[in-house]
Amino acid sequence: MRYAFGEDRLSERFLRTFSQGLTVDGYFLDCWPAYDRLARLAQRQIGATAWGPLLDHGVGLVFDCWNHYMDTADLDAMREPYPRLLKFAEYLSRLRDSRGLLPVENIGIPTVWMDHQAYRMQRHKQCAFNLYTAAMLEHALSGIARALGQDEAAAKWAAVGAGIRESTVKAFWSAADGQFVNNLPWLADEKSPRMCDRSLATAVLFDQCPDGNMAAAAKSLAEAPAQMGLSYPCNACWRYWALGKLGRIDVALNDLRTRWATMTSVLQNNSLQEDWLARTDSPSQFSHCPLAPLLSLYMDVAGVKPLKPGFAAMAIRPQLGDLKMVEVTVHTVRGAVHIRGEAADGGHRVRILPPADSDSELWLPESMRCDLPAVGSDASGHLRRYRLKAGEVNEIILNR
Repeated sequence: MRYAFGEDRLSERFLRTFSQGLTVDGYFLDCWPAYDRLARLAQRQIGATAWGPLLDHGVGLVFDCWNHYMDTADLDAMREPYPRLLKFAEYLSRLRDSRGLLPVENIGIPTVWMDHQAYRMQRHKQCAFNLYTAAMLEHALSGIARALGQDEAAAKWAAVGAGIRESTVKAFWSAADGQFVNNLPWLADEKSPRMCDRSLATAVLFDQCPDGNMAAAAKSLAEAPAQMGLSYPCNACWRYWALGKLGRIDVALNDLRTRWATMTSVLQNNSLQEDWLARTDSPSQFSHCPLAPLLSLYMDVAGVKPLKPGFAAMAIRPQLGDLKMVEVTVHTVRGAVHIRGEAADGGHRVRILPPADSDSELWLPESMRCDLPAVGSDASGHLRRYRLKAGEVNEIILNR
């Protein structure tokens, strides 16, 4: 909504109304104000359903608040949800077991979902859920608290998140494999290791791999081995975001061509289906909300992201892969970012027009050269930063 249409009022309303569905215990009714979440409370009490309010969607709400703030710099939109986010964090903190981990089974009325295709057993979701929650506490909630001048709360929740991350590393990080293994605690019984795209992607995106050792996770995310569970289409964005960070846009583009463009719903109905496999004349949904292709276009192919709230500073890291032509307009509260790329000289000729009222940088791999003024490297040290001329067309040849 924000990047494609420049619309932030609906997302601000979503944060407010979703957060109003906070229960007395401290968890969110994840589709509030949908009635079925109220019905599930009663159904859970008598064992009539396995599904309760989804705790991971509550974690997602905190990220939604943080992302909205980073995109818009709208602190007022944080003021109503923020106290509810703190209550939710306190609830999660009380759930931690003797190992310092959040459970995914036998937690009463709520449920941990994460995905319904990437996992063979419910307990295999514990690694991904704990990494996700740790990232939320360390980055999103602490960031919101700091923006609101609540430095003590920011430090507290960053420390809690770090503790959950460290506990997850202790329980699920396989030094032998160099990556997180979902069933490591039960591997002696289950024999074959299981990974998931969600936990590996989260670890890459939030630098949760010990000593920055992301090589094995990067290989698994790119090659999708049989022992790695793949999330359903709505959650495919996590893998693509991680691949974008790793510079493997080629894998995401190949997925769009081979896995998405060949969907039955695309071929027969020009719509996007709920699951990877959808059959006609069945309960399969032929119209759902898997927005990963659109998200990947703006965030990975165009590669636009805020470095400071409200895009006061932004990074633009175009990754055009083997695309012959790309033209994208990314809307920000500072104005639109126009990017056009055309295949040329074995690479791409790219024209970037950033807003006049923003500090814009072009981020490129060390292997690429650029005539723009260099201003340093990113935090990883793998990307070189260049200053873009604000409000003017910057023409660059991207070629290794």
